[in-house]
Amino acid sequence: MADQDQVRREALTERTVLDPPLRRPSIGPDDLVLGEVHGDSMLRRLRHAAAGPFRAVEDVQALTENGRWIQHPVTTGRRIAVTGIRGGAGKSTVTTLIATAFARYRQDRVLALDLDPEFGSLPLRLGIRASSSTTGLTKLEVGTASFEEIEPQLERMGERLWALPGPREALGRGRLDAAAYRSKGVPLSRFFGVTIADCGAGIRTDLHQAVLSGTHAQVLVTPATQEGTASARSALDWLHRGPMHDLVRRTIVVFTVHSRPGSRAFDLAGARAALRDAGVETVRLGYDDHLAVGTTIDPDRLGYSTRVSAIDLAAAALRAALRP
Repeated sequence: MADQDQVRREALTERTVLDPPLRRPSIGPDDLVLGEVHGDSMLRRLRHAAAGPFRAVEDVQALTENGRWIQHPVTTGRRIAVTGIRGGAGKSTVTTLIATAFARYRQDRVLALDLDPEFGSLPLRLGIRASSSTTGLTKLEVGTASFEEIEPQLERMGERLWALPGPREALGRGRLDAAAYRSKGVPLSRFFGVTIADCGAGIRTDLHQAVLSGTHAQVLVTPATQEGTASARSALDWLHRGPMHDLVRRTIVVFTVHSRPGSRAFDLAGARAALRDAGVETVRLGYDDHLAVGTTIDPDRLGYSTRVSAIDLAAAALRAALRP
């Protein structure tokens, strides 16, 4: 019995950096999803399809106007930072939705940039496989290179969408810090009409300060809860008191709803109005069954309201990024 206990203790001994890497599981994240999950039920999808020609003129005009804003030409690349005070708010989800909306409507290149040093979920949301050879921003050679020289180091996600995930290795290959972003992330954005950066949780680290000081707009993602509202307001107040106070008027706050409709425990409309009084625009991202699964986002399976919200958000972010 003593020998068995000793063997068990040795098996549970903490691994060191000299140990060989753990074997990858034979089942990937996408294998855990049971069937095709759509954001809307079949009945709701049929209703939206049938109501298409009869939608209110105001709704059609709003979608058309936001679509035009997404296509708005830029003279220099616009950088949009997606931030959140805590993990789990939906930053990577929002980054993916914005990036795919821009890539669908714009005619220039779009980049989704992973700036989360703690192995964020942007690669999963975009559908980048773990076998990717991308080494992240820290090993990217930008300098005076042409786009043709840079492109092999990026992930091509579509006709106009590229992505640069962070290093997937356990120890990484270099440190993702403020200096790395300034020397490589900012020069990289010159190849793209719009760059959307998925930042790690928080806004006060040196890396966050480097990203925010060089961004044209901020998308602050927060849960549609009392705590989420308070956190967003605290972040905005902190920015307003500091050297980047001008960023507040170029900030879009996204309230993400993580529970099914029906609960009336929180006044979301009141929370949005309170933040609008602080001088920021707000967008609501409602509950979506497809997003709730937490795997690769398929735009064709998103709910109708989610697609509309993504267009609204992308347009609002670009409007903010173009403010003088």
